[in-house]
Amino acid sequence: MIYLFFVFSFFLLLIGAISIRKSKFQNGFFIFSGLLLFLIAGFRSENISNDYTGYIEYYNDVINYSFSRVEPSFILIAKLVDHLFNNVVFLFVIYALLGVYFKYLSISILSQYRLHSVLIYFCVFFLTLEMTQIRAGVAAGLLLLCIKPIKEKKVVPFLCFSLLAVFFHFSALIILLLYFLNGEKINKKFYFLLVPAGYFIYFFNVNLFFFIDYIPINLIQAKFESYSTYDNEINLFNIIYLSRIIVGYYILRKIELIHIRNSYAIVLIKIYFISLFLFSAFASIPGIGSRVSELLLIVEIVLIPCILYTFRNKFLGNILILFIGFAHLCFSVFYTKLLLY
Repeated sequence: MIYLFFVFSFFLLLIGAISIRKSKFQNGFFIFSGLLLFLIAGFRSENISNDYTGYIEYYNDVINYSFSRVEPSFILIAKLVDHLFNNVVFLFVIYALLGVYFKYLSISILSQYRLHSVLIYFCVFFLTLEMTQIRAGVAAGLLLLCIKPIKEKKVVPFLCFSLLAVFFHFSALIILLLYFLNGEKINKKFYFLLVPAGYFIYFFNVNLFFFIDYIPINLIQAKFESYSTYDNEINLFNIIYLSRIIVGYYILRKIELIHIRNSYAIVLIKIYFISLFLFSAFASIPGIGSRVSELLLIVEIVLIPCILYTFRNKFLGNILILFIGFAHLCFSVFYTKLLLY
């Protein structure tokens, strides 16, 4: 119950901070909020999130040399923690530090509306990525750091960030393909059709993984096999996914206007629609469809605040963004139950 109180108190604090337009205050609150989220994620108790005990088991397996089906970064960090601290808590501290820091650094680079981005990050992703899927959380932050190199076609920093993301989570392999996105032009009809194309692939059982058998990497094949037997079903008509489609189409319609104000908008909206496509196209393999899609959805942190550029009445734009954030937060807490109170 204490954590539930914190969640909604922090949400209200963000609303208050957004309403105060003094830049010095907002800069200070931006830093304060990052430190607070790091402390909450890093030093949380073990009965708060679903995956906490699972990561402790992974940690014990790694330090006892009996676990190999995990990303190299986890093995490295687990052994480092065991050597330096001999306390599993510091495993979560390191992942929280990296996950929160990379996202806040990305927000400072990509977003003019930094506190709005923090609001979306907290409401939509914090409980999932920093409190539950901590390896994917670090990879998602690194994906955001790839946006600027993709836009500017700087291959060296892009490869550094993307390969480091793969080091933390294998689903980040998809990032390597994003380099080829054009950050200046967009075929709106093509991206408009991606969502119905995903539904078509799912309902007509089109196999997009015929090439997996030809990849001579045992770990990747083992991961694919485990994801293929993932028994959670994806509901392609759930309210969150449908609302994301609506938001995506609205931003796509206004993308020229938004791109004038945020030069990364075209790259962001392209990644967003690729994410929506992957969610539906791979819905028959939820372990892949949901994980890869969720990784790419991290662009919402910057993309959703861009809605403000389309409103002359900023008050209405703020209300819409707050509503989107609050709806996601309630869904995470009360429906998917990411907090175990």
